[in-house]
Amino acid sequence: MKSRVQKATQSLSPKQMEKVFSKVAEYFSVLSEPSRLRIMYAVCSGEKSVSEVVEMCGSSQANVSRHLMALHKSGILQRRKEGVTVYYSIADNATVEMCQSVCAKIAESIH
Repeated sequence: MKSRVQKATQSLSPKQMEKVFSKVAEYFSVLSEPSRLRIMYAVCSGEKSVSEVVEMCGSSQANVSRHLMALHKSGILQRRKEGVTVYYSIADNATVEMCQSVCAKIAESIH
């Protein structure tokens, strides 16, 4: 039985696969920053305003805003504006599930 990856990539040329690998590496680089993982952890329980994320993460608003922008630009988070308040929520559940799985594995090894 072919995996999801094999099915999705079986008809791609080597050149197209290089593009896939490049995009995957770019995607993972967004997740390689601990501050961004903290933000995702804060937002995965439901939509949060920027100020709520700042409070939960304990970072400056400028720092949190910069990371929120990167997560939004990569398609991991979505945002909506209500008046002057911006709210962020998860746009990509697959990424959240992957991060939760890896976090659980690491957490178990710490005990």
